[in-house]
Amino acid sequence: MTVEMTEQTKVWTWADQVSSWRFWGLLIFYLLSIPVVTGSLFMELSWLRNAAEIGLSQIGMLILVGKYATGFGFCLAWVSIKWRAVVFLVILAGVQFCGLILLFYGSAPFEARLAGMILTGLATGAISLSVPAIIAGGRGGAEAFVVSFGVVTILAFIVESAAIVAVNWCLTAWGVNSLIYIAAVPVVLSAIILFSVNTGLFSEQPPDRGYTLTPLSRDSVSVALLFFVPFYALYWLYRAHGEVAAVAHSRNLLSPRGALLGAFVPFLSFVAVASLIDAPNRKSQEIGGPRFHSPVTIFLWALFFAPVAGAMIQSGINRLLIQLEKNQTSLV
Repeated sequence: MTVEMTEQTKVWTWADQVSSWRFWGLLIFYLLSIPVVTGSLFMELSWLRNAAEIGLSQIGMLILVGKYATGFGFCLAWVSIKWRAVVFLVILAGVQFCGLILLFYGSAPFEARLAGMILTGLATGAISLSVPAIIAGGRGGAEAFVVSFGVVTILAFIVESAAIVAVNWCLTAWGVNSLIYIAAVPVVLSAIILFSVNTGLFSEQPPDRGYTLTPLSRDSVSVALLFFVPFYALYWLYRAHGEVAAVAHSRNLLSPRGALLGAFVPFLSFVAVASLIDAPNRKSQEIGGPRFHSPVTIFLWALFFAPVAGAMIQSGINRLLIQLEKNQTSLV
């Protein structure tokens, strides 16, 4: 076997990644380490200023030093893609934890807080570049990059906004003495999550996603109407991914559980729905049938009015099942 063939077998599609805990574990680690920490940092510094009687000029210096340290931390991301990525990320979580402890320890001198901000900035910069780079390291092409980058960016914005509100509420409810715990706990949780991630990440073979469900023909109009029933869309999305995998296997198709989890992620849910028509389209053309619907059309309907997208996909699945049944009959 040639080196090129070996490399090709290791390529992860975006669906391989999203269907794996390696992706979600890294994503949760990233969300706890970056948007939660950076989103709450300014709020925590404001409370620190009042509690430790630190002047505005010193707070400004802490912020400035943190930004420079974050920029330098970007350079450390190179180590994560050249060395043992999970081990290095755990080390960075430890550095970030130590930095936050020094920064927010009640009676720490300003010099210790300055060192803490440097450590926090270094770890934050390295993690913020390392995780997207590791995910892109799956070499799944432009589509994989767009999906993974879109998911990380959108969730980071949502989590960062929520972190600001949550930290302010916690500090108001529990007081300034809880500052050090509120700052450090997310980092500890992120490291614990990371220990559950396979250390091979995306350099190993993608795991087999052979889980399928028995295909069922459903009235497409009924599917569209049932989308207005709470939770039916989630049930249909789960079933549809498993059923399509049974008749038109594709590595660009999410696993049923991956599709269910992805339904709660903005942007990813639209891509998952659009990808459902790709496999039936290809299978139909392989057996001499027509192309059912454009994935772009499905994506736009999913974005603006999901029931129509569901009906179109179900229509394509129904037509494929009829074609396959006719083919089997003709062979007999």
